[in-house]
This record gives sequence, C-alpha cells and structure tokens, in this order.
Amino acid sequence: MTQLVAAPLADGLAALLRGESVSWAALDVEPGAFLTVCVEEDLAGLVHRQLAGRPSADWPPSVREELEREARAEVMREALRRRELMAVLDALAAQGIRPILLKGAPLAYTVYEEPGLRPRGDTDLLIRREEREDVRRVMSTLGYGATNYSDGEFLFHQFEMAKDDTFGVSHALDFHWKISTESVFADLLDYEELAGESVSVPALGPQARGAKPVHALLLACVHPAMHHRSLERLIWLYDIHLLASRLSSVEFDGFACLAVRKGVAAICLRELELARARLGTGVPADVVRTLAAAGSEPSAAYLEPERRWSDELVSNVRGLQRWSDRLRLLREVAFPAPRYMLRAYRLDGVAAAGALLPALYVHRGLRGIWKVLRKRK
Repeated sequence: MTQLVAAPLADGLAALLRGESVSWAALDVEPGAFLTVCVEEDLAGLVHRQLAGRPSADWPPSVREELEREARAEVMREALRRRELMAVLDALAAQGIRPILLKGAPLAYTVYEEPGLRPRGDTDLLIRREEREDVRRVMSTLGYGATNYSDGEFLFHQFEMAKDDTFGVSHALDFHWKISTESVFADLLDYEELAGESVSVPALGPQARGAKPVHALLLACVHPAMHHRSLERLIWLYDIHLLASRLSSVEFDGFACLAVRKGVAAICLRELELARARLGTGVPADVVRTLAAAGSEPSAAYLEPERRWSDELVSNVRGLQRWSDRLRLLREVAFPAPRYMLRAYRLDGVAAAGALLPALYVHRGLRGIWKVLRKRK
C-alpha cells in the first residue's frame, strides 16, 4: 500500500483479499476515507466480492452499497474498454501489426475471476520499433490523439494514444517498443522473445495475445521497482499472487532461472516475499533459494529506499554502453523536442511561439534544478 494508508487499514485489506473475515472496527478508518482508498488503490471490486454474502453486522451499510456501486460501474467501464480494445487490435492486425498485451489488460481476462475486478487506467502494448509510425497512423484513423510525451531515442521507449468515447470513458493505450524507459530494464524482454511464446486471450478477440505466465510473472514482479520506486500496492501484489498460484513446479523453476539469467532475481524475490507475507502466496523453497543465491545485480539498486529521479538518471546513463548514447540521453533530458515544449507550455498553435523556445528551455531547466534541490524530483 502507499505510505499514506495506515497500517490497520492496509493489514485489514490484505486479510480481506486472503479471504478472511475482518470487522469494520479493526480497520480504524472513517467510511469516506475507506472508500477513497479502495477506489484509488483499485480494490473496490475485490473488496466488494470478498464481502458479498458474508454476515458482518458492524460494516456500515453505506460502505457496502458504495462498494457495490463502484464495482458495477467498473464492470460497465471494462465492457466499453473491451469493445474498444478489440476494435483497435482488429484495425492493427489488418495492417499486419500484432501487439503483445502487457500487465493489467491481459491479466484481467486470464487470471481474474471477472475482468471488472482488475481496474486499469490504461492499456499497455508492446510493438516492434519499426511499427511506430504505422501504429500512430492507424490509431489516428480511429479517432485517437497523441498524448504530449517528451520523446527521444533513449529518454522514452513508448508513446500514448488516447480518446474519450461517447459514454465519457477514457481510452488510453501505451505503445512500447521496449519494456522500460530505464536502461537497466529496457532489454529485459523484447518483442520477439515475448511473441514467440505468447498466449491467446480469447475474451479479447482472435487478435489478442499476451505474455505467457512465466513472462507475465517476471514483468509483474519487476514493474514496481522498474517504474514506481518499489511502491507497494495490493492490486499489484494480487496480480503476482494469482499468477504465481497458477504456475506448475516446473514453470516456477523456469521463472526462477529466467529471473537469475535476466539479472532481476533480487527484485523478484522481494515481490514474491511481499505477496507471501500479505496474501499467503505459495512460493516453493527451491525457488527462494535460487533467487537468493543469484549474487550482485545492477538492478538491485532500484530496491534502495528513498530512490530519487537523479538516481534513476545516473543509472540510465551508466546503463548505456557508448558515450555517444549517454550524451544523447542527457541532451534529450535537458532539451526535449520543441513540439513537446510548446504543448507543455500550452503554446502550440500560437503564432511566433517558436521565438519563445529559448526562454522556455531556461525556465524548465531552472524549475527542474529547484525541484532537485528541494528533493521533490
């Protein structure tokens, strides 16, 4: 859970997901705060499902009713997301583009009892690098617009296309051509490796493919450290719990060997131990031993507490082999593309706005330095 969630509430929510009975009093929280946490942590549907049909006299009826309302709303939103995603995959397939679905979207339809139990803010897809412009073109024909990303060869390895449908539901699709923007993880799994052993996701149509369970578990374990400074969220741990619970002993051994070979054993061990502590996830002892014996790994630096933006920048620079690439990354950080700058300052389309670019770069640089000095970046 995030640092703002009190321990009794975090423990109580974890117990609910384990299938245990939890009294309302034990949570030590006001109804409004509890509901806010459930929605923000994407747990409303799971909590509602655990409470459904259970006699628990001290739970406020208003809380149960609001959880049910939110769960039903998520089911409706997911139905619209499913229809839209299927249309996108069909349109891309017609142009010979077959993305690999990552993280929440495929998990919702393969390991969760109902897809509405796994909310998500966006859909992540992995494509080949050379397909980027074709994907943008197809998405534009479907009414999608590009989100303002600071692009570059090394700074970001993804772009987002988004639109709102006629029902007011937002559809955001993140297209990656590398797994991560962090150089330590960027080549962890590439498109060809994932596609070669990908599995179908029938509920999302004949074009939908996702990572095989071993690959999916590796990505689920690495994701918090890779992109969120090892933030603990129950919904991410529940992903890991469901994936791990479906692996055979042979698959689990294969997962451990893969984590060691890819240099992310320490990160995977941490997430599996968290899932075991929070949700009772079964992890074979030999898997723990294999992961623990892996030795020193560059990626383990991402487990250090209070990691900051500057630490990640240093890791990214060090992770590149050539000095020319390192210098290009620093240039992309310091001087984003003019198109991005004008959009960021809401000046795109303004006549003669290009003349202001030098001042905008200076302002952005000074603001960034101020954030670093105040430890807010």
